[in-house]
Amino acid sequence: MKTYGWLLDVYISGGRAVLWVKTDDGEVVRLWDRYLPDFYVKPRDGYSVEELAGIIRQHPNVVDAEPVEKYPTVSAEEKTRVVHVVVDEVGGFRRVVRDVESLGMVEEWFNVDILHIQRYLFGKEAAPTERVEVEYSEDGMLRGLKPVDEGFKVEPPPFTPLILQVETNPDGNSVSRVWILDDRLKPVMTLKGGEREVLEGLAQMIREGDPDVLVAPSPDQVFIRLLERARRLGVELQLGREGRQANPYRGSLYAAGRPVIPLSCFQEYGLAGLSERCRFARLPLGLASRWPAGRIIDSRQCYEAVRKDILIPRLRSHPSEGLTARQLILRDRGGLVMSPVLGLHENVAELDFESMYPNLIVRYNISYENTGPEGVREGSRPGFLPELTRRFLERRLYFKRLRRSLPEDSLEYLWCDQRQKALKMILVCIYGFSGCDVNRYGNVYTFLEINNRAREVLSRTINIALREGFQVVYADSDSIFVKKTSAVREDYERLARLITEETGLRIALDHHYKFIVFLPLKTRPGMQAVKRYYGILTSGELHYRGIAPRRRDCPPFIKEFCERLMRILFDAETVEDVLKTQYKKARRYVAETLKKISRGQVPIESLVVKKALRKPIEGYLSKQPHIVAAIQMAWKGHRPRQGTLIDFIYVNSRHANPMRRVVSAELIDRAHRYYDREKYKELLLTAADTILGWKGFSKRVREQLT
Repeated sequence: MKTYGWLLDVYISGGRAVLWVKTDDGEVVRLWDRYLPDFYVKPRDGYSVEELAGIIRQHPNVVDAEPVEKYPTVSAEEKTRVVHVVVDEVGGFRRVVRDVESLGMVEEWFNVDILHIQRYLFGKEAAPTERVEVEYSEDGMLRGLKPVDEGFKVEPPPFTPLILQVETNPDGNSVSRVWILDDRLKPVMTLKGGEREVLEGLAQMIREGDPDVLVAPSPDQVFIRLLERARRLGVELQLGREGRQANPYRGSLYAAGRPVIPLSCFQEYGLAGLSERCRFARLPLGLASRWPAGRIIDSRQCYEAVRKDILIPRLRSHPSEGLTARQLILRDRGGLVMSPVLGLHENVAELDFESMYPNLIVRYNISYENTGPEGVREGSRPGFLPELTRRFLERRLYFKRLRRSLPEDSLEYLWCDQRQKALKMILVCIYGFSGCDVNRYGNVYTFLEINNRAREVLSRTINIALREGFQVVYADSDSIFVKKTSAVREDYERLARLITEETGLRIALDHHYKFIVFLPLKTRPGMQAVKRYYGILTSGELHYRGIAPRRRDCPPFIKEFCERLMRILFDAETVEDVLKTQYKKARRYVAETLKKISRGQVPIESLVVKKALRKPIEGYLSKQPHIVAAIQMAWKGHRPRQGTLIDFIYVNSRHANPMRRVVSAELIDRAHRYYDREKYKELLLTAADTILGWKGFSKRVREQLT
């Protein structure tokens, strides 16, 4: 039998690989494939590969152990002989590794510490979410799996998501309500009533709607709770597509056949962007949506190694290269930064290199195996890292450029943006990961060489701008801020074309500011700060970096206040208008907003502070506000896990007992509709100081306003 569709999910279960394919006609087909885990070992001196293979072959869980030839490293010119060990099942894999280790005959281990699902997918041509052609037998056994090239198709795979948010009762345990959201995260349905009624309604919705993907905030916590409550009440809630009863303690297999995705990641990348992460890392949706960039890159490097017949070494936790103090001084200078000219500027252009670091890797063939203390060896063959980077750099730039030609309110624009954003986050991290200690193939000189090339390019860029009569007011790693009296957009674009021609790297006008303010360090007002500024574009859009509204723990009310304050300040035609007229208006707005807080006129929902729980509650010794809120949630039966965003309100920040200073947002009801007015005035004045401090908004002025 043969069909076409998209590879929805893949996992290892019961000693087999299970694959779910959504076919062209909308049907979801379950297939299975044989899976035998394997690894490689290199014998110690004094033992031959034949001798080691013969001993390992006698193990009851070993299917085969044979000498083979592989490249031991990415830099190896010749293959070396190692023993390839094939194990009969997943359950015996660790036992075989442990028993072989006890022999004391092995010098090096390879392909041991990757996941079974990675090992399986690395041997296949197709990646999850790709369009595929599959052949299978009547009992669902996979006979063939081939990718169908879709080129630069913009649309995401046609998977149907079920996006939900769960509300618990004040006891923090039982479920009181479930909201069903659409792709834009707008509520389209609410399941409410008694807990049994809510759970039965959800079970029916999943059964009848047959979604392909499950999305929720902190999904494991949410779905495991739903399963536990359903089991306690005797409600048959089946989250996955497997017929057997789900076990909530078996990781993401509690929803086998339906990938589980965190809401935050779905918001950021959508199915289009997540598809790019899956294809890059060769991972199922569930893993690709959760793994950080470093682990995503590691997965791709391991896949490329398998494809090129290179062995995968174990993850190391020590530096691959040592550098002397002199070498650090001469070589490790990081990116080039030219401190900003503090204060207000008019008619400033930000020119930004397009994927500078990935482009440098590809253009100069900077790779792990060909870069040393003196730089890249001349005449070296195409490198491991540039080959890995090139394809996805081209994809990212294609979607980024296509996006510019599309209406911003179109789905095509959204999909392009999600794809290029997902690839950008990976490509940016390839540079930093290249010298990381936990990079299996990492080489610190690769990282240093990328930095060195970037410094050279930015230095040339600054000199070109100065030569052409522009003033450089700020430069940082891969971007430059310039201005020139009476210059218009075309003048800045002309400069960008000239820099592109002379450096060989594409740079473009990223933002054209009508006004921009470069801010000092918070701790030392007389010193310039990098990546800390705000401005208004000629299009009327605000753009800012390094200030309160960018922070996740900034309450919505404070963010709205900051943006309104900036708009008042920049509602002018000239710098003189900003300084003489608009600054006074901005100060008046600060005073008006302070009065609003003092009178208790601010909706409490807009004062919620969000902060992530970085470790389990027990790991904290101090009673920071978000820790207190997390403890309060735990008291009510809703114990937040590591990584959960904790929402809270300041109610009495000066109370002697830290447990009385804040209230978890989950516990706010009609009896808790008050807030600490002095604390929120302090937060607002601190934000105002950031926006207006460069003009003299000092402590004395603050005292006058309060």
